[in-house]
Amino acid sequence: MITRELKLIILLPSICLMLSGCWGSRGISDQLYIEALGVDYKDGKYIVYTESAIFSSIAKQEGGGGSQPSESPVLVGKEDAESLTMAFRKLEKASQYPLYYGHIQVILLSERVINQKLKEVISHIGHDPLIRYTSWVFGTSEDLSAVLKTKSLFNQAPTYKVLYHPDIMLSRNHAVNPLNMQMLLRGGNEPYGSILIPNVAITEGEWQEDEKKPSTPHVNGGFIVSKMKSKGFMPYEDLHGLQWLTEQQKENKLEITHEETVVELLVKGYKITLQEPVKDGLHYTVQLKTKAYIDESADEPSLSTLKKKIKQEIKNDVQRTFENGLEMDADLYNLTESTYRKSPSLLKKYKLQGDSLSDIQVEVVIVNAGSQKYK
Repeated sequence: MITRELKLIILLPSICLMLSGCWGSRGISDQLYIEALGVDYKDGKYIVYTESAIFSSIAKQEGGGGSQPSESPVLVGKEDAESLTMAFRKLEKASQYPLYYGHIQVILLSERVINQKLKEVISHIGHDPLIRYTSWVFGTSEDLSAVLKTKSLFNQAPTYKVLYHPDIMLSRNHAVNPLNMQMLLRGGNEPYGSILIPNVAITEGEWQEDEKKPSTPHVNGGFIVSKMKSKGFMPYEDLHGLQWLTEQQKENKLEITHEETVVELLVKGYKITLQEPVKDGLHYTVQLKTKAYIDESADEPSLSTLKKKIKQEIKNDVQRTFENGLEMDADLYNLTESTYRKSPSLLKKYKLQGDSLSDIQVEVVIVNAGSQKYK
């Protein structure tokens, strides 16, 4: 008679054989994890760049284990071919490890790609099941390899660069908003309106680590895209109005010329309405709200004077950016988007003109004046 213990001894090996376990899994060091992807187009060929970080350096910095390395290395790969598929295959063949694209956080496009092959490149990237639609999208006129090789400050891992955290870095004192793949596909394919791809440039000398002056990336404008076609590049100086008409809550500094007063403004949202009835063209009213915090003031200007100057500065920024967009045949504020939803026939009859943004209403509430006393 077979005892209970003997039955278990016979049964356990059989169960183990039926368990699949993790035999096909790969360790973290058995793959090359791509963090950023760059695409260029030159002389009829696609050029693919990849940026990979060493996980050991990231783990030490985020986990607090061990000493921080003297320098966090950046591995940049590059291959070219007449098609994107072949360029990726050539890069995979040249790699010493299998490439894994599920960790991509940044997609960097050259100016040539944005101007010539934007729709094709975004369509190809969007069809890859591993690349997430939350990946941040940037453009650049710089050498893609140089941008990807820029280091973070304090010898931190490359994933601490502005490219990987634009939602935080661009939320203060910046007119350009971060853009991810989902936003680009949604806004870039609309029949009316436009979207802005942030442009990355390299600067040197703004920061100094001991005797070194590292190169750092920063956003200095953007490429205007409508119907997945580029309208061209617009520098940051021409985009100031976007810092006020934004769906994202922002904190922006505004220097008032009166008595060298510096005001921090918290943008609380805006509303665009079409003036009706429409008779001789499209005319829109913009209403925006902001809260003001007085950071610095050499004197004590009257409250009414300060509010008036803040309103005028914001109105000037909004109007100038609107006119700059019209010069490039672009609707930077997407004024026509709601009109297209409600009354598409109007857009077939009328186009945006210089006087289309006919009423800019600004509400300013000063909630904190520090130690200053205002009349």
